[in-house]
Amino acid sequence: MAVTRSGSEPAEVGPIVARELVRARLKNLREASELSAATVAQHTGWSVSKLNRIENGEVTVQPFELRALLSYYAVEDETEVTALARLSQASRARQWYSKHRLTGAFQRFVAYEYEASVINIWQLLFFPGLLQTEEYAREITALSMRRSPHHEEVLSRVRLRMDRQQAFHERLARPNAPRIVAVIDESVLKRPVGGPDCLRRQIDHLLELAEDTDVYTIGITPLDLVHHSGLGGTFELLQFDAPDHDDVLYVEAAAGASSLQMSRTPLFRDIMQDMLTYGRTGEDAIEMLRRARADLTRP
Repeated sequence: MAVTRSGSEPAEVGPIVARELVRARLKNLREASELSAATVAQHTGWSVSKLNRIENGEVTVQPFELRALLSYYAVEDETEVTALARLSQASRARQWYSKHRLTGAFQRFVAYEYEASVINIWQLLFFPGLLQTEEYAREITALSMRRSPHHEEVLSRVRLRMDRQQAFHERLARPNAPRIVAVIDESVLKRPVGGPDCLRRQIDHLLELAEDTDVYTIGITPLDLVHHSGLGGTFELLQFDAPDHDDVLYVEAAAGASSLQMSRTPLFRDIMQDMLTYGRTGEDAIEMLRRARADLTRP
Protein backbone atom coordinates (compact mmCIF):
# COMPACT_ATOMS: atom_id res chain seq x y z
CA MET A 1 0.00 0.00 0.00
CA ALA A 2 1.43 3.34 -1.01
CA VAL A 3 1.84 6.11 1.51
CA THR A 4 0.06 8.99 -0.19
CA ARG A 5 -2.02 12.02 0.63
CA SER A 6 -5.78 11.67 0.73
CA GLY A 7 -7.37 12.14 -2.69
CA SER A 8 -10.47 13.79 -1.28
CA GLU A 9 -11.23 17.48 -1.04
CA PRO A 10 -9.27 19.29 1.71
CA ALA A 11 -11.11 19.75 4.97
CA GLU A 12 -11.11 22.95 6.98
CA VAL A 13 -7.65 23.28 8.45
CA GLY A 14 -6.97 23.58 12.16
CA PRO A 15 -4.96 26.20 14.06
CA ILE A 16 -1.45 24.79 13.62
CA VAL A 17 -1.79 24.22 9.87
CA ALA A 18 -3.51 27.60 9.45
CA ARG A 19 -0.64 29.31 11.27
CA GLU A 20 1.92 27.52 9.11
CA LEU A 21 0.16 28.53 5.86
CA VAL A 22 -0.12 32.16 6.95
CA ARG A 23 3.46 32.49 8.17
CA ALA A 24 4.89 30.86 5.00
CA ARG A 25 2.86 33.15 2.72
CA LEU A 26 3.81 36.29 4.64
CA LYS A 27 7.49 35.40 4.57
CA ASN A 28 7.35 34.66 0.84
CA LEU A 29 5.60 37.95 0.14
CA ARG A 30 8.16 39.97 2.10
CA GLU A 31 11.09 38.27 0.40
CA ALA A 32 9.46 38.66 -3.04
CA SER A 33 9.05 42.37 -2.30
CA GLU A 34 12.78 42.52 -1.42
CA LEU A 35 11.97 44.19 1.88
CA SER A 36 14.08 43.63 4.97
CA ALA A 37 12.48 42.60 8.25
CA ALA A 38 13.66 45.93 9.69
CA THR A 39 11.91 47.93 6.95
CA VAL A 40 8.62 46.08 7.44
CA ALA A 41 8.86 46.40 11.22
CA GLN A 42 9.42 50.13 10.93
CA HIS A 43 6.38 50.49 8.66
CA THR A 44 4.08 48.47 10.92
CA GLY A 45 5.38 49.83 14.20
CA TRP A 46 6.29 46.29 15.31
CA SER A 47 9.59 45.12 16.64
CA VAL A 48 11.76 43.05 14.32
CA SER A 49 11.41 40.29 16.90
CA LYS A 50 7.62 40.24 16.52
CA LEU A 51 7.83 40.02 12.74
CA ASN A 52 10.40 37.22 12.96
CA ARG A 53 8.22 35.30 15.39
CA ILE A 54 5.23 35.64 13.06
CA GLU A 55 7.27 34.47 10.06
CA ASN A 56 8.67 31.57 12.08
CA GLY A 57 5.19 30.48 13.19
CA GLU A 58 5.91 31.10 16.86
CA VAL A 59 2.98 33.50 17.30
CA THR A 60 -0.21 34.26 15.40
CA VAL A 61 -1.09 37.48 13.59
CA GLN A 62 -4.49 39.11 14.06
CA PRO A 63 -6.69 39.40 10.93
CA PHE A 64 -6.66 43.22 10.91
CA GLU A 65 -2.85 43.23 11.21
CA LEU A 66 -2.68 40.67 8.42
CA ARG A 67 -4.80 42.80 6.08
CA ALA A 68 -2.61 45.84 6.72
CA LEU A 69 0.50 43.81 5.99
CA LEU A 70 -0.95 42.37 2.79
CA SER A 71 -1.82 45.89 1.64
CA TYR A 72 1.78 46.96 2.27
CA TYR A 73 2.95 43.98 0.19
CA ALA A 74 0.58 45.14 -2.60
CA VAL A 75 -1.62 42.04 -2.49
CA GLU A 76 -4.80 43.19 -4.27
CA ASP A 77 -6.53 39.86 -4.85
CA GLU A 78 -9.45 40.03 -2.43
CA THR A 79 -9.98 36.27 -2.66
CA GLU A 80 -6.49 35.65 -1.35
CA VAL A 81 -6.81 38.37 1.29
CA THR A 82 -10.07 36.90 2.54
CA ALA A 83 -8.67 33.36 2.56
CA LEU A 84 -5.58 34.41 4.51
CA ALA A 85 -7.70 36.41 6.95
CA ARG A 86 -9.81 33.32 7.63
CA LEU A 87 -6.66 31.28 8.18
CA SER A 88 -5.40 33.96 10.55
CA GLN A 89 -8.62 33.75 12.54
CA ALA A 90 -8.51 29.94 12.55
CA SER A 91 -4.91 29.99 13.80
CA ARG A 92 -6.02 31.74 16.99
CA ALA A 93 -8.57 29.12 18.09
CA ARG A 94 -7.88 27.20 21.30
CA GLN A 95 -7.91 23.41 21.09
CA TRP A 96 -8.34 20.49 23.50
CA TYR A 97 -4.58 20.10 24.02
CA SER A 98 -4.24 23.60 25.46
CA LYS A 99 -5.23 22.30 28.90
CA HIS A 100 -2.17 20.06 29.00
CA ARG A 101 0.24 23.02 28.91
CA LEU A 102 2.65 21.34 26.51
CA THR A 103 5.82 23.03 25.32
CA GLY A 104 8.45 22.83 22.60
CA ALA A 105 8.56 20.32 19.77
CA PHE A 106 6.18 17.94 21.51
CA GLN A 107 3.49 20.64 21.79
CA ARG A 108 3.71 21.31 18.06
CA PHE A 109 3.72 17.58 17.32
CA VAL A 110 0.47 17.00 19.24
CA ALA A 111 -1.12 19.92 17.40
CA TYR A 112 0.03 18.69 13.99
CA GLU A 113 -0.98 15.10 14.76
CA TYR A 114 -4.50 16.27 15.57
CA GLU A 115 -4.81 17.92 12.15
CA ALA A 116 -3.05 15.32 10.00
CA SER A 117 -5.00 13.43 7.37
CA VAL A 118 -2.64 10.42 7.44
CA ILE A 119 -0.64 9.46 10.53
CA ASN A 120 2.21 7.14 9.57
CA ILE A 121 3.89 5.45 12.54
CA TRP A 122 6.94 3.20 12.71
CA GLN A 123 7.54 1.76 16.19
CA LEU A 124 10.39 -0.58 17.01
CA LEU A 125 9.98 -0.91 20.79
CA PHE A 126 6.33 -0.81 21.87
CA PHE A 127 2.77 -0.37 20.60
CA PRO A 128 2.20 3.16 19.23
CA GLY A 129 0.57 5.61 21.64
CA LEU A 130 -2.53 6.10 19.49
CA LEU A 131 -3.13 2.34 19.58
CA GLN A 132 -2.43 1.63 23.25
CA THR A 133 -4.88 0.52 25.91
CA GLU A 134 -4.84 2.71 28.99
CA GLU A 135 -3.38 -0.17 31.00
CA TYR A 136 -0.53 -0.72 28.55
CA ALA A 137 0.07 3.04 28.30
CA ARG A 138 0.44 3.28 32.05
CA GLU A 139 2.87 0.34 32.22
CA ILE A 140 5.10 1.41 29.32
CA THR A 141 5.20 5.01 30.51
CA ALA A 142 6.18 3.94 34.02
CA LEU A 143 8.99 1.79 32.61
CA SER A 144 10.32 4.54 30.36
CA MET A 145 10.18 7.12 33.18
CA ARG A 146 11.49 4.68 35.82
CA ARG A 147 8.59 5.51 38.12
CA SER A 148 5.59 3.75 39.62
CA PRO A 149 2.59 3.26 37.29
CA HIS A 150 0.61 5.35 39.80
CA HIS A 151 3.03 8.28 39.92
CA GLU A 152 1.27 11.55 39.07
CA GLU A 153 3.67 12.39 36.25
CA VAL A 154 3.05 8.98 34.68
CA LEU A 155 -0.71 9.38 35.01
CA SER A 156 -0.51 12.87 33.49
CA ARG A 157 1.23 11.54 30.39
CA VAL A 158 -1.27 8.70 30.11
CA ARG A 159 -4.18 11.17 30.31
CA LEU A 160 -2.67 13.12 27.43
CA ARG A 161 -2.28 9.93 25.40
CA MET A 162 -5.90 8.95 26.02
CA ASP A 163 -6.98 12.48 25.06
CA ARG A 164 -5.01 12.18 21.82
CA GLN A 165 -6.87 8.95 21.07
CA GLN A 166 -10.23 10.52 21.91
CA ALA A 167 -9.51 13.50 19.67
CA PHE A 168 -8.61 11.16 16.81
CA HIS A 169 -11.79 9.10 17.28
CA GLU A 170 -13.94 12.25 17.28
CA ARG A 171 -12.47 13.27 13.94
CA LEU A 172 -13.64 9.99 12.40
CA ALA A 173 -17.23 11.26 12.43
CA ARG A 174 -16.33 14.34 10.36
CA PRO A 175 -15.75 14.74 6.61
CA ASN A 176 -12.25 13.83 5.42
CA ALA A 177 -11.68 11.47 8.35
CA PRO A 178 -8.03 10.74 9.15
CA ARG A 179 -6.22 7.41 8.80
CA ILE A 180 -3.47 5.66 10.73
CA VAL A 181 -0.82 3.57 9.00
CA ALA A 182 1.13 1.85 11.79
CA VAL A 183 4.01 -0.58 11.41
CA ILE A 184 5.44 -2.30 14.48
CA ASP A 185 8.32 -4.70 14.92
CA GLU A 186 7.52 -8.32 15.81
CA SER A 187 9.57 -7.94 18.99
CA VAL A 188 6.84 -5.62 20.32
CA LEU A 189 4.47 -8.61 20.34
CA LYS A 190 6.87 -10.60 22.48
CA ARG A 191 7.84 -7.91 24.99
CA PRO A 192 5.65 -8.56 28.10
CA VAL A 193 5.08 -4.96 29.15
CA GLY A 194 2.87 -5.11 32.24
CA GLY A 195 2.93 -8.91 32.19
CA PRO A 196 1.31 -11.48 29.85
CA ASP A 197 -2.29 -10.49 30.67
CA CYS A 198 -1.64 -6.81 29.95
CA LEU A 199 0.06 -7.69 26.67
CA ARG A 200 -2.76 -10.05 25.69
CA ARG A 201 -5.35 -7.32 26.25
CA GLN A 202 -3.24 -4.93 24.21
CA ILE A 203 -3.06 -7.36 21.30
CA ASP A 204 -6.83 -7.90 21.52
CA HIS A 205 -7.29 -4.13 21.32
CA LEU A 206 -5.11 -3.91 18.20
CA LEU A 207 -6.99 -6.80 16.59
CA GLU A 208 -10.25 -4.96 17.21
CA LEU A 209 -8.93 -1.73 15.71
CA ALA A 210 -7.53 -3.57 12.69
CA GLU A 211 -11.05 -4.69 11.73
CA ASP A 212 -11.74 -1.12 10.55
CA THR A 213 -9.57 -1.18 7.44
CA ASP A 214 -10.85 2.21 6.28
CA VAL A 215 -9.16 3.83 9.27
CA TYR A 216 -6.31 1.52 10.31
CA THR A 217 -3.58 -0.12 8.26
CA ILE A 218 -1.45 -2.37 10.45
CA GLY A 219 1.92 -3.73 9.40
CA ILE A 220 4.43 -5.93 11.23
CA THR A 221 8.12 -6.36 10.44
CA PRO A 222 9.17 -9.96 11.22
CA LEU A 223 12.31 -10.56 13.25
CA ASP A 224 13.85 -12.40 10.29
CA LEU A 225 13.15 -9.59 7.82
CA VAL A 226 16.25 -9.07 5.68
CA HIS A 227 15.21 -5.92 3.81
CA HIS A 228 14.58 -3.81 6.91
CA SER A 229 14.66 -0.03 6.38
CA GLY A 230 13.45 0.87 9.88
CA LEU A 231 16.44 -0.05 12.00
CA GLY A 232 17.59 3.57 12.12
CA GLY A 233 14.92 4.37 14.69
CA THR A 234 11.22 5.00 15.20
CA PHE A 235 9.29 8.03 13.95
CA GLU A 236 5.89 9.45 13.15
CA LEU A 237 5.30 11.01 9.72
CA LEU A 238 2.24 13.26 9.38
CA GLN A 239 0.59 14.11 6.06
CA PHE A 240 -2.05 16.77 5.42
CA ASP A 241 -4.91 17.45 3.04
CA ALA A 242 -3.90 21.10 2.69
CA PRO A 243 -2.01 21.07 -0.64
CA ASP A 244 0.45 23.80 0.41
CA HIS A 245 1.41 22.15 3.69
CA ASP A 246 4.54 20.01 3.95
CA ASP A 247 4.72 16.68 5.73
CA VAL A 248 5.79 16.82 9.36
CA LEU A 249 8.31 14.36 10.79
CA TYR A 250 8.51 13.73 14.53
CA VAL A 251 11.35 11.74 16.04
CA GLU A 252 11.42 11.04 19.78
CA ALA A 253 14.64 9.88 21.42
CA ALA A 254 15.58 8.72 24.89
CA ALA A 255 15.27 10.97 27.96
CA GLY A 256 12.51 13.04 26.35
CA ALA A 257 14.67 14.47 23.55
CA SER A 258 12.66 15.00 20.36
CA SER A 259 12.75 16.80 17.04
CA LEU A 260 10.13 18.10 14.64
CA GLN A 261 11.01 18.86 11.03
CA MET A 262 9.50 19.45 7.63
CA SER A 263 12.47 18.30 5.60
CA ARG A 264 13.86 14.90 4.55
CA THR A 265 10.28 13.58 4.58
CA PRO A 266 10.59 11.89 1.14
CA LEU A 267 13.19 9.58 2.70
CA PHE A 268 10.84 8.64 5.52
CA ARG A 269 7.95 8.09 3.12
CA ASP A 270 10.20 5.63 1.32
CA ILE A 271 11.06 3.92 4.62
CA MET A 272 7.37 3.51 5.44
CA GLN A 273 6.68 2.16 1.98
CA ASP A 274 9.56 -0.33 2.28
CA MET A 275 8.23 -1.69 5.56
CA LEU A 276 4.73 -2.04 4.17
CA THR A 277 6.13 -3.80 1.09
CA TYR A 278 8.57 -6.16 2.79
CA GLY A 279 6.77 -6.58 6.11
CA ARG A 280 3.43 -8.27 6.83
CA THR A 281 0.14 -6.46 6.23
CA GLY A 282 -3.53 -7.37 5.91
CA GLU A 283 -4.42 -10.93 6.88
CA ASP A 284 -0.74 -11.84 7.26
CA ALA A 285 -0.35 -9.21 9.98
CA ILE A 286 -3.58 -10.31 11.65
CA GLU A 287 -2.33 -13.90 11.72
CA MET A 288 0.92 -12.80 13.36
CA LEU A 289 -1.07 -10.96 16.04
CA ARG A 290 -3.25 -14.03 16.65
CA ARG A 291 -0.22 -16.32 16.95
CA ALA A 292 1.45 -13.94 19.39
CA ARG A 293 -1.71 -13.85 21.48
CA ALA A 294 -1.98 -17.64 21.47
CA ASP A 295 1.62 -17.98 22.62
CA LEU A 296 0.75 -15.90 25.70
CA THR A 297 -1.78 -18.48 26.85
CA ARG A 298 0.74 -21.34 26.80
CA PRO A 299 2.61 -22.35 29.98
